[in-house]
Amino acid sequence: MAESPRTTLLALLLALKQLETPLTTDERAKLKTKGQQLAIDPDDWDYIQEGLMAVIQQNPSLDRLFQTAKVQLEAIDGNIPIELLPTQQEKETELLPQSRETVTFGYTEGEPDKTSNEIVDVSINVLTQKDPSTTTKNLSFLQRIQDALQKSKS
Repeated sequence: MAESPRTTLLALLLALKQLETPLTTDERAKLKTKGQQLAIDPDDWDYIQEGLMAVIQQNPSLDRLFQTAKVQLEAIDGNIPIELLPTQQEKETELLPQSRETVTFGYTEGEPDKTSNEIVDVSINVLTQKDPSTTTKNLSFLQRIQDALQKSKS
């Protein structure tokens, strides 16, 4: 069975946030391409995931951080409390100013929906930025999730 896009993408965002060495131009370009593919056809997840994993696995630091985040997310079955997810205001202030395009988000604040695509939407936006790792460092919801995952380990 295919892995959940939500868990994989969230683990990637968390890994990018913690990454200390900058991504290469080639890595950024490949992530951007995968972000664009995800925006166009999110149902082609297996193909998109394969490309994302190739980029992740070719960068040892990113791979280590990704695997750690993925294990932590799997330990809680990917169940992220709704209050830890990005709010509409956070998405508008932390992502949209950097974007040149109008972005449509599938999540409406005030209407929690376990199947909403807020992680996919944020991932598309982050991956298509000039520097995804810098962008993730500005996302406050990732810090909330990171803190919650650390607490769950204790």
